[in-house]
Amino acid sequence: MADTNVIAVTFPEESKAYQALSELRQASDAGRLDLVSAAVVRRAPDGHLSVPEQEDATGAAGTTTGGLVGMLIGVLGGPLGMLMGWGAGALVGGLLDIDRAERSADVLTEFGQAVPPGQTALLAQVTEYATEVVDGQVSALDGTVYRRPVTEVVAELEAASAAAEAAQAEAQRVVREQKRSERKEKLDERLASLKTRLRIGD
Repeated sequence: MADTNVIAVTFPEESKAYQALSELRQASDAGRLDLVSAAVVRRAPDGHLSVPEQEDATGAAGTTTGGLVGMLIGVLGGPLGMLMGWGAGALVGGLLDIDRAERSADVLTEFGQAVPPGQTALLAQVTEYATEVVDGQVSALDGTVYRRPVTEVVAELEAASAAAEAAQAEAQRVVREQKRSERKEKLDERLASLKTRLRIGD
């Protein structure tokens, strides 16, 4: 029975991430697994996430990686990733729904920690007939595999999306309150000025 998983693979040397991607392609071509999408990702010391090499289900290297891997990269490189400590920056405004973010911690933190600042890793969605195929390739390259079922990753990305929506709603609420407060202050100033002018007029 085949299982569709998302894997993150870390290596002691950057070059081995590219070698692992090449070997996954070969294993997919040989029918030992199905490579749905994959990307070599690099996190700079400042936390910025870049994608120097990627491919989609067509096997065309260099094309935009969509689907689950693309969404995962987007989350790991965005504000939620910074909140969870995957980036070096601070979450702007501190408005993210912490409870929802914590519910995403198990899966997303694991993948986030697989790409620490200054390191390169391989992220991929694969249908595996036997986990020994990937595990054997990675072990030969001195790598470490983090593996989660697609269903779990999708559930955590949904939670991350809900957290982001909650953050946006909270940000809009704060802005509205600030504007109301500013308008009230300006109104008070205008009324005070008007009273002064009326007294002068008398």
